[in-house]
Amino acid sequence: MTERTQHDDTGSGTHDPETVHTFDLIDEVPGASDGGADPDGVDPADDGADGEAKPAEEPAPRGPSRVALALAGARTAVGQTARRGGAAVRRRLPTTRRGKVLLAGGTAVVVVLAVTAGVLVNAQLRERALVAAPGGVRSLETKPTEQWSIDLDNPIAATLIEMPGILAIAGDEKVRGVDPASGEVLWTVEVGENPDCGSATHIGSGGRGGAVEPADPLVCVTASGDGKEQAVTVIDPDGTATTRELDPAAVVAPAAGGGLVSFELRGGDQEPRPALVDKLGVPHLPKGFVGPDLVVRQEDAATGTERWSETVAFGAPRPEGCVTYSDNAPALDVAGSLGWDLHGDVIEVEGCGVSAAFLLDGTRLDDPEDPADPPAYGVDSASFGSLPDGGWVRPGTEPTEGGAPNDVVHLPDGGTVTLEGQALLPWATDGRDPGLLLERVGVRTEARSTDEGDAGARVWTAPDLWATALLAQVSGTAVVVDDPGAVRAIDLGTGADRWTIDPDVLSLGGMGRTADSVVFGAYTDGDTLLLPVAADPGGEGTGLRLLAIDLRDGSVRWEIEQDTPYTQLVAVDGYLAQITQRGVVGLG
Repeated sequence: MTERTQHDDTGSGTHDPETVHTFDLIDEVPGASDGGADPDGVDPADDGADGEAKPAEEPAPRGPSRVALALAGARTAVGQTARRGGAAVRRRLPTTRRGKVLLAGGTAVVVVLAVTAGVLVNAQLRERALVAAPGGVRSLETKPTEQWSIDLDNPIAATLIEMPGILAIAGDEKVRGVDPASGEVLWTVEVGENPDCGSATHIGSGGRGGAVEPADPLVCVTASGDGKEQAVTVIDPDGTATTRELDPAAVVAPAAGGGLVSFELRGGDQEPRPALVDKLGVPHLPKGFVGPDLVVRQEDAATGTERWSETVAFGAPRPEGCVTYSDNAPALDVAGSLGWDLHGDVIEVEGCGVSAAFLLDGTRLDDPEDPADPPAYGVDSASFGSLPDGGWVRPGTEPTEGGAPNDVVHLPDGGTVTLEGQALLPWATDGRDPGLLLERVGVRTEARSTDEGDAGARVWTAPDLWATALLAQVSGTAVVVDDPGAVRAIDLGTGADRWTIDPDVLSLGGMGRTADSVVFGAYTDGDTLLLPVAADPGGEGTGLRLLAIDLRDGSVRWEIEQDTPYTQLVAVDGYLAQITQRGVVGLG
C-alpha cells in the first residue's frame, strides 16, 4: 500500500467512503535475499549440532508462502543478471571521442530496450504470482476446450490434488502423477483401496477453506473394506513412495507437509448405548456422565516420528454433541460423534465434550481454560481460517450485530486486529496483497488495513453492501456475493461499486448466504473470473455451468454447459483439470 487520499465525489459508485486505499505490486519479499541467506546471518539449514531441530519456546514464525518464494526467485535471477550485465558494460565503455559519440547516439535505443525488458520482467512476476495463487489460471480469454483425458474406472470417487508442478489423481487404488499441461502420466504408485489423500481442496471454495499449498510430499491413507488393514503411503513429486502399516483401529487423517494427524479417545465412558430423550426428542446424558479426553497428535507420515501432541480435556458437553442417529434411533456414541476438518493450515476437531483448533505446527488456537472462547466446549457457531498471504483468523468472544462471534485476525507479521464482524476470505486471488481485509459487520461491509504501520485502521465503509462471500480479490477489485444473491464488484481502494450481476444470472436468487452450495469455486487469470455454478440449484437437474465473467464490466465472456454433476475442478500450475463422468480432462 502506498497512500490514502480523499475520496473523489465525482468518481463512480454510490458510496461515499472517507478514504481511498491504493496499492502496488510487491517490490521486495520479506525474508528473501539474493544469496538466499537469512538477513540475521543465521544459516536456515543449521538446525542444531546433531541435525535435529532445536525446541523453541514460542511457535516459530511461519515461512513465506509459495507466492513469496516465486517472486523472490524471479527477482533474485533478474538482480543477478542485471549486476553481471552492468559489470560487462563498464568494462567496455569507450574512451575515444568517436566512441563516446556513438555511445550517446545508442543510449536512446538502450533505454527503450531497458524499459521493454522491465515490462516483460514485471509481466513475468505477475504471471508467477498469479499461477502460484489460489485459483490462478494462465488464460481464460477464450472458451477452454478439452486438451487431454484420462479414463478412470470410478471417477466420482477420485480426488485431484496439486503437487509442485504435478497434478496427482488419486483413484482406482493408485495415484497417478500427471503433467497438467499435456496430460502425460509421469509416474504411477499403487496405494490400495479407498485412498484418502491430502491435503486436497474441498468441493467448492467457500467458507474458511483457505489456500491449500501444493502437497510436497503427498500423504495417502488406505483401508481395506473389512477394516482389518490400514496403511499410509508417502509420495514425493518425482513418484518415489514409501508405505508403512498402521493400527487398523487408528483414526487418522493426511495433512500437508508430509504429516499424519491422529485422534485418540482416552479414559472416560466410551460405551455406546441408547440415548435418553425427553418427550420433545431432546437428548439427555446419564447423570454424572464423564466422557473421554482426546489426544490430538501429528507424526511424520513416512517414519511415524511424533512432531507434536496435545490432550484436549473433556469439558462440559452438550448432549446433542454426544449423540448419533441410526435409523432415526438416537444413541450415546462418543466415538461416532467425533469429527474434524483440515483446511489450509488449520485443524479443527469437535466431539462429545471436546473441541479445539490447531495450526499444523501444533499451535493451539483456542483457549482451553476459557469456556467462552470458541470452539472450546463445543461452541461451533464460528470457525478458523487461513489468510492467503499467511496469518490466520479466529472467532473472538464478543457477539456482533448478526449474533455470531466477532473475528480476530492474526497477521503474518505478528500483529493482531480485532474486528467488529466476520472476516471475508477470498476464494481466488491474483497473488497480490492489497494491504487490507474485508469484513462483514451486520448489514454493511468494511475494509481494514493490514499494513504494519496502521493495522486495523478502517479504510472505507460500504453501508449498502451486505457481503456474504468474497469470490475473488483481483487487480484492485473485490467480487462479492451480497445477501439477496447478486454478484457485485467493488473497488478495493474506495469501496465504490463497479458493476453488478443480477442474481438470476448465477441462479443465486435469495441464496446469498449459502453461495457455496451454488457456486463451487473461483478461478482467475487476472482479467476474467471463472465460476462453476450449479445448473439447477433447485435440485431437479444435475448439470454444471462454467461462467466466465469479464472483471472490467461484469459481462459474461463465455459459458459452457455440462451434463456432468459437479465433482472437482482444480488449477495446477495455472492449468485447469476437471473430473467428469468418465475420468479426468485437462481444459485449456
